[in-house]
Amino acid sequence: MSPEVSLIIPVYNEADSIGSLLLEIKERYPGFELIVVDDGSTDDTVQVADKAGATVFSHPYNIGNGAAVKTGIRMAKGDILVFMDGDGQHRPGDIGRMLELFPKYDMVVGARTRGGRPLLAVRSAIKFITGWLPM
Repeated sequence: MSPEVSLIIPVYNEADSIGSLLLEIKERYPGFELIVVDDGSTDDTVQVADKAGATVFSHPYNIGNGAAVKTGIRMAKGDILVFMDGDGQHRPGDIGRMLELFPKYDMVVGARTRGGRPLLAVRSAIKFITGWLPM
């Protein structure tokens, strides 16, 4: 039986934050499939993520966040895919709030805001997602 939720975390040199992030996610959501896609890190990211219990896929060199996201999508077994950064800027506690919106919505996107306007990074991510074509 495949997991219902696959959480995909693309990382690049996040050894300092990925371990505690994964442990918090495992504590809050023990049934999630945890996928870390290492995009050619040169630090101990892979070892820390593996020790924390994630399934780790590694790119041989840094080819970008978009490629890491696509690798995660290909490897995921869950019916619902959740993406978050590995540097600790996203709060794992917010995942549950987003999942409450399923199945009413097919896609839910969380956004950090400043004064009610999406930050540049969020706007860039939206452009990436809307411009992405399935392979």
